[in-house]
Amino acid sequence: MKYQVLLVDDEQIYLQYLQGVMDWEAYQCQICGCAMNGEEAVRMVEEKQPDIVFMDINMSHMNGLDVCEILRERKSSAKIIIMTAYNEFSFAHRAIKLNVVDYLLKPFDETELSKTLQKCIGEIQREREYKKGQKEIFFKKLLESGVSGEELKQMEEMIAGHSYLAVLFGKKQEVPFHGREAFRELLRGYFAEVSVESYFLGNQKGYGIIIHGMMQEQVPQKMIKRIYQRLIREHPEEEFQWVAIGSVVDDIEKLPETYQSARAVQENRAKVEGAVNSFEDIRKLNREIALPNTSDITLLIRAFERKDYNEVDQMIEKMFALSRNQMFSFQYVINSYYALVTGIYGYYQYKGENNLEDMQKTQVNLITELGLCSTAQQMLEIVRNYVYEVFSDCMHVRIGTKKEMLVTRIEAYLQQHYREQSLSVNQIADHLFFENSYIRRVFKMQTGKTIIQRLEEIRLEKARELLLEGSYKNNEIAEQTGYCDQYYFSKRFKLFFGCSPTEYQRRE
Repeated sequence: MKYQVLLVDDEQIYLQYLQGVMDWEAYQCQICGCAMNGEEAVRMVEEKQPDIVFMDINMSHMNGLDVCEILRERKSSAKIIIMTAYNEFSFAHRAIKLNVVDYLLKPFDETELSKTLQKCIGEIQREREYKKGQKEIFFKKLLESGVSGEELKQMEEMIAGHSYLAVLFGKKQEVPFHGREAFRELLRGYFAEVSVESYFLGNQKGYGIIIHGMMQEQVPQKMIKRIYQRLIREHPEEEFQWVAIGSVVDDIEKLPETYQSARAVQENRAKVEGAVNSFEDIRKLNREIALPNTSDITLLIRAFERKDYNEVDQMIEKMFALSRNQMFSFQYVINSYYALVTGIYGYYQYKGENNLEDMQKTQVNLITELGLCSTAQQMLEIVRNYVYEVFSDCMHVRIGTKKEMLVTRIEAYLQQHYREQSLSVNQIADHLFFENSYIRRVFKMQTGKTIIQRLEEIRLEKARELLLEGSYKNNEIAEQTGYCDQYYFSKRFKLFFGCSPTEYQRRE
């Protein structure tokens, strides 16, 4: 964003000199107008809202210092640099009292002008950074705990006349504290071109929070969405996973509204397409949902007792608003889970250890796992696991814990994909939507083996079966069981069975 500069002098030749004496663009400056007397200067400052004003002192109608006094009374934020051909102490003394940035004695050259301009730009940047920091603190407090009327009044000058938009985002790694300024600079590079201010409020609960401030001429949501899509495309090193854009609000007091709408987009991103989504993308989802009642819970219990697990899964999908066309929210999941679990425990008169602290911990874990999901099906599987575990406790039926179910799914994936030479734990983790380290730890804890050890067991067992058929050569068996070549296959086979593939085949 360029600094707007207004030139004020009653001599046309000096205005021309100022415009051509230096390369204003090199300092990110743009001359927004020229005034030839004090009255015109006051009017143009109000119209153009310049960042910097070069003001001659001796002018007709109104001298430069009188203009400075009027601008200060009207609380203009413009930085003023006084120019004069008279080196009089009284001028300098009054200029200092009016908080003028600098005092240039005519005639001055490009070097003097450049030095003064850089000093002025430095002051503007420091003030802007301070104000931006104050705004970010204010926005954060407004979202977290609310602000008083007095605090709102104190910030009124800085926040008036703007529309606001909340954006949440997920990255593979959170923005570290020491990297926040670089991240703000990245946002500035993309949004300054459409005159949108960007405020990064930090990380919270696994996602980052950005507030965009716009003048009342609102930038369309579609444009904001396109800018984020371009940012993600041009900066893959940032490793953005998703971006949720809220609705625009026209008043700072409505900031919590745009934040909540961005949360709704975040929570429903598994139900829409693409990595960048806005509130417009989820408006079509049905919002009419109701918490599970006694009748719903009874029907679910009966379906479970009949072992009609397809019906159970369909009911869970409906109860937790997991169908494709329903609006989803984490708070609704917590409420539904509490109502459902309370109902199931009550029906079976469950006497196990079931205190409120454990329930709250379970709910937090459930929301954490759901927050990692990228499809509605993954969400359904996670909720299903939690509900099945509750039934397992109440009915004393060995259904399997979440960890056991995860091991079963890993085993099934290995059985299905063992032929792939490139099969890796990362691939399995991505498919099951769990962290690599988590599935490694769970599998080892439940089976006593690593996933790679189990993969090799499966491959070698399959190889043994093929050898016993007697229809395949060693190189064909190696290829069909995921080994890169027959020599490595023979080496691993001998280590596992105590003899080479050929010897095993001959012996058997």
